[in-house]
Amino acid sequence: MDKRIQTKALKKLANLQFAIGLLFAIGLVIAVGTIIEQDKNVLFYKENYPEEAPIFGFLTWKIITFLNLNNLYSAWWFLFLLFLFGLSLLACTFTTQLPSLKTFKLWKFFKRLSQYKSLNANSTIQLSISNTFTYNCNSNKYHFFRQKNKGYAYSGLLGRVAPIVVHGSIIVLLIGSTIGSLGGYTAQELIPRGEIFHTQNMIKFGQLSNIPQDTSCRINDFWITYTNELKTDQFYSDLSLIDKNGTEVKRKTIFVNEPLEFNGLTFYQTDWDIVGLKLRFNKDNIFQIPVQKINQGGRKFWFGSLNLQKVTGQNLTVLITDLNKKVSFYDSAGVLTQELNLGDSFEIENGINLQFVDYLTSTGLQIKSDPGIFTIYLSFLLLMVSIYVSFFTYSQIWVVEIAKRVNLGGKSNRAVLFFQEELRKIVKRTKQKIA
Repeated sequence: MDKRIQTKALKKLANLQFAIGLLFAIGLVIAVGTIIEQDKNVLFYKENYPEEAPIFGFLTWKIITFLNLNNLYSAWWFLFLLFLFGLSLLACTFTTQLPSLKTFKLWKFFKRLSQYKSLNANSTIQLSISNTFTYNCNSNKYHFFRQKNKGYAYSGLLGRVAPIVVHGSIIVLLIGSTIGSLGGYTAQELIPRGEIFHTQNMIKFGQLSNIPQDTSCRINDFWITYTNELKTDQFYSDLSLIDKNGTEVKRKTIFVNEPLEFNGLTFYQTDWDIVGLKLRFNKDNIFQIPVQKINQGGRKFWFGSLNLQKVTGQNLTVLITDLNKKVSFYDSAGVLTQELNLGDSFEIENGINLQFVDYLTSTGLQIKSDPGIFTIYLSFLLLMVSIYVSFFTYSQIWVVEIAKRVNLGGKSNRAVLFFQEELRKIVKRTKQKIA
């Protein structure tokens, strides 16, 4: 490709208006992603965005799925926007910022007194102490250069690197986000206590996701702690990770905000449920009954039915409100007949006993893999470094010797008053040498 065409293309990519337009488009897409629910199944969008009553008069589930608005952050066109934005930042860095950094290191000598009028600070000293002034500038961490009767000094060049580091951190962030979007996945599992499972219920995954099948997880135990007011305080899951040979490779009790991490996988505690009760009939036979969860008024209840028609000629309804080791039994008329704590039993009739043995619980886990997370952390580190470096003040001082007098002046890109005071002190310290 012709070098002129390459240069022209780079300038187009590095154009500030083009970069702002891309950034605006990316922000708009992200805003749409906060309005339209992401990573739901097709049935969800059919129910909430029906063709019969389109949102805003045009938005239906067909449009959402066709444009990948239900998977915005992994859609090819969104990744293409990020790619273009990254190219724009790279083009700006290599065509504008790096060349400008080189110019900051060049010697810029002033020849005329008129050039000093636009500077932040000006002063004059005797020619005989010009070398002392140079020495004092070096003592204040200025890099000083001389050329015959002219001089130039600069300090804080590192502060000019900050915009380049900012661009680099954003590019690294885009790379990490893309890697995570293409190679990461999120799964939700609701597993009964004591069971072993493989990750399979995927709710989000990238085109290049690799789901390991050589590691399974066992739910050793699950329990809930309560406050003094009998409100749920925290729920815990005791997990064991098992390799393909059945050997436990890691074990940890997790709870909310305390996940288990292993080989790039993170297991979060997200939910819990009661799936049944374990009862003992007449101190011999242990059996299980299923229960069903009902949400009402922001509270959870579990109901189950115990068929005793052949034994007592009646049915009992089981009610559970939480895992506080208490179960309520109601007769067919809805009258409370018994409340049992864990391990308690009661006589139904004629020596027939029923004992509450245990709950059958399940724990809700979210399994997440994000191969780009450490790249994203690196981008945040670079961004913090750039913020720190940006506080370095870039200052310049010019000197010219005319008619046995030394005219000097300088400017700074920030903290102008501080720079003026610094230059005044350097001049004062220089003049004190001949006092």
